Amino acid sequence: MSKHIRNTRGKFKTLSLKLSAKEYIFLQKCVYIEQTTVNKFIKKYLREGMEELRPRVKEWEAQLQPDNQLLLFDIDAKPEQTSMLEEYEEFYEPDNDNKE
Repeated sequence: MSKHIRNTRGKFKTLSLKLSAKEYIFLQKCVYIEQTTVNKFIKKYLREGMEELRPRVKEWEAQLQPDNQLLLFDIDAKPEQTSMLEEYEEFYEPDNDNKE
């Protein structure tokens, strides 16, 4: 979830939708009842839906962690396995089985 959502240049962005024939006919009927255009109708109800989701988005943003903090818990990384004996063998005296 560390994907960045960036602001892009320009004031407006283009959005395209694919609707089935039934959905398009229903949309046309709704637009006719509201006496508005398709774009205005979609924007109006999209704004209302986004207002309902605003608290959830704020909660999600509060839970985001910086990328460098997420790297501490990289599950896919395979740790290098080392032996303490190999690392510190210079500090130990070799064991001799021929003790006199």
